[in-house]
Amino acid sequence: MDIPADLAANVPKVIIHGYREIYIENHRGLLEYGPREIHVNGGEAVLKLTGEGFHIRAMTASELRIEGLIFNVEFMY
Repeated sequence: MDIPADLAANVPKVIIHGYREIYIENHRGLLEYGPREIHVNGGEAVLKLTGEGFHIRAMTASELRIEGLIFNVEFMY
């Protein structure tokens, strides 16, 4: 059985729905959270989201769903 590369490498999988919702799998927690900026621990990199009106729609140990107006998504190594 083949394991998908994103799961095997234990890196975050990011799905963006338009400019209003972002879904992140395999995250390792929030480092910073505010209505205009969110930093998500992705293991080897930090995922930096900037925008307006951010709020967490759902969060589990490995999945995160954020809603708001997304301006920028950046991986910081």
